[in-house]
Amino acid sequence: MNKMARIAWAAVFLAISYAHAGPAEVAPATPQAQQERITRLEAQMQNQGVIGLLNQIEALKAEVARLRGFQEEQAYQMEVAEKRVKDLFMDLDTRLAQVKELASRPMPAQADAIRLQSAQTLASVPASTPRNVDPEAESRAYSAAHALVKGGKYLEAVQAMRAFQEEYPGGSLAPNAVYWMGFSQVNLGDFPAAATAYQKLIDEYPTSSKAPDAMLSLARARIQSNELAQARTTLEQLIATYPISKAAATGKKLLATLN
Repeated sequence: MNKMARIAWAAVFLAISYAHAGPAEVAPATPQAQQERITRLEAQMQNQGVIGLLNQIEALKAEVARLRGFQEEQAYQMEVAEKRVKDLFMDLDTRLAQVKELASRPMPAQADAIRLQSAQTLASVPASTPRNVDPEAESRAYSAAHALVKGGKYLEAVQAMRAFQEEYPGGSLAPNAVYWMGFSQVNLGDFPAAATAYQKLIDEYPTSSKAPDAMLSLARARIQSNELAQARTTLEQLIATYPISKAAATGKKLLATLN
């Protein structure tokens, strides 16, 4: 066989071999290629873990913010409730005092003259003070001062009640003036001054109808000044000295909160 024939047979053989051959086989990966692929997979997994962790952190932040907002809302509601209770407590105290005030207001001139001679009034007036008081003038001065209290002009009320006490120290309305002066000082936030006024009423006018209320108000003023031990002692004295008074009944409830 000549050279040209051998070349032709070789070409046919290659063509037949190529026609029957399958898809080209992929050469096996080298160790370096496998390591690079593993590294890429690890990086992808690590990125997915970091993203998941960040999502969890954001969710926790949102939950903390929600809880913080809820806590602040609860604190605000408690503050509003405490203020409402305090206002109701003050309003009740004012109403009770006004009722007692109406009951103790001076009668017409003739009745006032008789009232000034009652044993209770005479006992409540210090021995060193004069008892000759013009009931009409006293009533007018007291009404003017008390109108300031009802009008919420507490600073002016304190001054007016103090002036009234100086003008009518032995009058039948002197204990009331001391009480309302202390009441006005409480509303001004001057609790030590209010405590002094209430203590004066208790010491100088122990038989006055205002004495139990003054002792209860004294205890409250001391609580406001964070003098809890003195407040407890005052409440115990109130209950022991005026056991059947409404002030004593209220004092028992207040004392229970301090024990």
